[in-house]
Amino acid sequence: MNYQEKLNFLKTEKKMLLNFYKANYPVYHNSNLFFRDFQYSIKRFLEMRNYKTKYPEAESLAKELSLFLEGEGIFLKVNSLAWKLCFPEFQTGAPHTFEEKIN
Repeated sequence: MNYQEKLNFLKTEKKMLLNFYKANYPVYHNSNLFFRDFQYSIKRFLEMRNYKTKYPEAESLAKELSLFLEGEGIFLKVNSLAWKLCFPEFQTGAPHTFEEKIN
């Protein structure tokens, strides 16, 4: 599989990739997502599907895919190495509180 085919595969399977990312890194709606974590997640995700990917190729894929996800509003750029994840499917529930009943 060449570079462009890998990129197209990642774009069409973005939800599966994000679920894979979430299984390996603590991430949720409105949390920070870091470039190197994203890059390594892409590399592992592709290798699990038997698509050999070298480090520089994974870095290029991460750069291009992050721009694509920024355009879709899923990534909001914080700085050159991080984004805020806008993916409501990863939203956590309301915080649980404990209130002691006083008689």
